[in-house]
Amino acid sequence: MKLKLPYSPRGNQSEIIERINSAIRNQGHIVLESPTGSGKTFCSLAAVLPVAIENNLRIVYCVRTNSQQKQVVHELQQFRKAGHSISVVAFQGRGSLCPEQKYDKELKKSNWVEKSKICKSLKMQSKMGEAGCRFYRKLLQGSNSLVEQWSSDILTAEEFAEQVEDAGLCPYELNKLMLKEAKVVIVPYVYFFEEFIRKFMLGRMDTSLDKVIVIVDEAHNLPDWARSAASESLTIETINRAVVESNKYGLQLADGRHTTSFLNLVEASIESLSDYHIPDNDEEGLLPSHLVAPDSEVPTFETEMMSLGKMTLHNLKRDSSEIAKMGQLIRQNLLDHGKRPRSYVGSVGDFLCRWLDSMESHSIRLVGKDPQRLETVCLDPRVMTGFLDSTAGVVSMSGTISPLEMFRDLVGLRPDTILEKQVSSFPRDNKKMLYLKDVTTSYTELNSNPRIWDKLIERLDSITTSFNGNIALFFPSYKLLESALEKLNLSKPVYREYHGMEQEELMRTVESFKSDSGAVLAGVMGGRLAEGIDYPDTSLEMAVIVGIPYPAPGVRQEALQHYYDVLFDGRGWEFAVESPAIRKLLQAAGRVIRSETDKGFIIITDSRAGRFLEYAPELEATDDIISEIHRFFEA
Repeated sequence: MKLKLPYSPRGNQSEIIERINSAIRNQGHIVLESPTGSGKTFCSLAAVLPVAIENNLRIVYCVRTNSQQKQVVHELQQFRKAGHSISVVAFQGRGSLCPEQKYDKELKKSNWVEKSKICKSLKMQSKMGEAGCRFYRKLLQGSNSLVEQWSSDILTAEEFAEQVEDAGLCPYELNKLMLKEAKVVIVPYVYFFEEFIRKFMLGRMDTSLDKVIVIVDEAHNLPDWARSAASESLTIETINRAVVESNKYGLQLADGRHTTSFLNLVEASIESLSDYHIPDNDEEGLLPSHLVAPDSEVPTFETEMMSLGKMTLHNLKRDSSEIAKMGQLIRQNLLDHGKRPRSYVGSVGDFLCRWLDSMESHSIRLVGKDPQRLETVCLDPRVMTGFLDSTAGVVSMSGTISPLEMFRDLVGLRPDTILEKQVSSFPRDNKKMLYLKDVTTSYTELNSNPRIWDKLIERLDSITTSFNGNIALFFPSYKLLESALEKLNLSKPVYREYHGMEQEELMRTVESFKSDSGAVLAGVMGGRLAEGIDYPDTSLEMAVIVGIPYPAPGVRQEALQHYYDVLFDGRGWEFAVESPAIRKLLQAAGRVIRSETDKGFIIITDSRAGRFLEYAPELEATDDIISEIHRFFEA
């Protein structure tokens, strides 16, 4: 079918649409790199919607952030205005959509697992005619007609939540009901790549993987996200809270020992491992496999527990399973009394059971400090992404996803996946990208020559004072950001990103910066300010990339590089170090050019940038950055 487009394609968009459409029609996969601002969202929808409509397929559009979800909704609104009756659900979890948590302190403080248990209990009460949840009770009165009513418009998750709550209904439960009729479902990564959530969602959609076309936005994030999602940790803080909980309930193991003694043993074992495995001035140590010979002098968590507790491995597994079951009982008891079903004893038991029962080849085990912890770290993103081959087609797209074959292999796409790289159609004269040869953020050089840091600060001071428009400073880490802001003599308003910053506060910061003039925005490469957010027109005209965002060295990075060396024929450095750094750098640089009329100046304050000409051929060195700035903006 011929899809009526909401606006005429510009630049090379027609070519992109055709390439995606052809790939999906042949039930194939395509990895697309197209510059920021080229309209990838519009192109992917224009290409995929006709295939989905013709073949009765569904579209799952995966996004990393709420702001990206809003962008997709906006594009689909334009398709609706063009005359296409497309049912769309911008899906989010209870944490975002549950209205009851505004009035229930216990619910608001709960994590998503606890929210699920509380919600299930409240819904059951509602069905039985008890108090339950007033928003769910009203929903029960006319769910079929409500789905039809609320599917008639395309709303962001925030708009939907507000309007549905105002109508006295539960946005989360109505959202779930609407999944069955939705042609397009827009979800954060977690709702499609976590297996049990994916199965739940597909069940609600009344479809199967082979009937779903997947679009992965900002796909360069997917490998790291997948590895992080498949990793988990147990901290000393959690253990200490479990001790308090154990004492409160007077918990005992089956043989009469106090549960607290077992928990203290876990803490002592972690502390012992830290002393043995973590080198001086380091934060993490690599633990050997529990398959290490029993007579080995290299301690593992298992051998420490067995030695300190004078127990067998069988008894260790038995005790861990027992305290996991205690946690289940505690959670149910709390839930029955209308309280948050959280059990720290259960959290410790659940983690230990998984730790003791698995030793995957795709993961490593760490002991760490600050916080003190045990951690399993996944090395292979395919643990989360390997199912993609079973779909009706996949569009993976980003402005910075090169090398394309590397992305394909990392997430486990088929060898015949189409690899498409589009060049920018924007006027070349509108963008200037330079790097400085006399400064660096290299850890080694900064430590050996403190003058390098002083010179870097001098360069940043001169750059920020030489231009009157809005400037962004993107750093490799929060630590470097903090250090630089302490030293810089900034007379301009500064809007900055903090580690762990709430999404609402972050977006307020962004909007305030955009509406200001002559302000400085400070964030980190790979962070939310540097990816997925548009700064149109003159809201951002200069980006300063302060250094190369190489991953922090350490045992986990060494393990990842070694794993990729083995998996990809000696390309560990490229896959684990160089390419991720380049992608983060180019994502940050791409914030300044979002349309044909935007002008943007990009400066990389690191001499090492010269080695990246393959990925940024327009990159040039300069000895006189201030003159270059004046020439560009006065032209």
